[in-house]
Amino acid sequence: MKKLIPAIVSDIDGVLVRGKSIIPNSDIVIKQLLNCHYTNGERHNIKIPFYLLTNGGGCTELDKANQLNKIMGSNFKRHHIFLNYTPLRPIMNEYQNKLILICGAGKLTEIAKDCDLKYYYTIDEYSAIYDQVTFKQYDAEIIRQYEADIKQRHMEQMKNKQIEAVFIVFDPIKWEESIQTISKLVKENKDIPIYVVNNDVTYADQFKLPRLAFGTFTNALISILKKEYNINPNIIYYGKPSLNTYKYVQTYIHEKHENIGNIYMIGDNPTSDIRGANLIGWPSFLVRTGVFRGGENDPKDPGKYVVKDLMDAYNKILQLEGLKVVQ
Repeated sequence: MKKLIPAIVSDIDGVLVRGKSIIPNSDIVIKQLLNCHYTNGERHNIKIPFYLLTNGGGCTELDKANQLNKIMGSNFKRHHIFLNYTPLRPIMNEYQNKLILICGAGKLTEIAKDCDLKYYYTIDEYSAIYDQVTFKQYDAEIIRQYEADIKQRHMEQMKNKQIEAVFIVFDPIKWEESIQTISKLVKENKDIPIYVVNNDVTYADQFKLPRLAFGTFTNALISILKKEYNINPNIIYYGKPSLNTYKYVQTYIHEKHENIGNIYMIGDNPTSDIRGANLIGWPSFLVRTGVFRGGENDPKDPGKYVVKDLMDAYNKILQLEGLKVVQ
């Protein structure tokens, strides 16, 4: 019987990079994982499956791969990247012939096209066309452009149709408009599914303190709907640490690779990276290069191993699995 091969899944921000700066030694690890073969004493041409799982988004997987390659000098491909909305692609496919609302910052139209969506409004389009909802006046030229974009998508057959789902695929930047619009839809249909793709309350970048993240928007939306309308919204969580996302990644890895054993998670955020890994049962590495800067371990969401950085996690995995780089 062949020895099982490990797979490695890593966060991006706080593990590989902080903003646009490379975390020391992470680029060395990446180049080895993407380019080298390994031996376990039985086989000498092993490739370790390696993927990136981030709560970031706002672009396509290919765009994200290219962004990282520019920063790190790496050669990531589209298939290496799981963005916050990537596990929602099969769900979006179920809405091919239904009207949906897509919210968040970033390249929403590009994301929608890449996901083969047909009938949708972006939050900006909806706010401009139905300005009585948000009580905000848009410039007439902007409205004409949005109307032209909508017409190109052959949305005529969706006229007078209700929006059947909301997909918040990246951090909203216009909270007031987004909350007002979603509140209207929930008032019309309290069971409308609202898919959110990032549950992080904080994240690490070049700023010395953790930044507030997407999860704070979701908390605000839930609080307002409960307090003002006495409605518990139908929020469906994806992104880390949701089990939905980790199951999607695990299934993908097993479908693409044979003889997979341990799947290791490397992350800097205990409540996101580590909690999700612990929920699904992956061995986890908590690094000290991002959000976590605490003591020996996080008391609520402990990593199986706590290490300095990606390099230490990588070396420990090779040791645990009895693997060596083939020179």
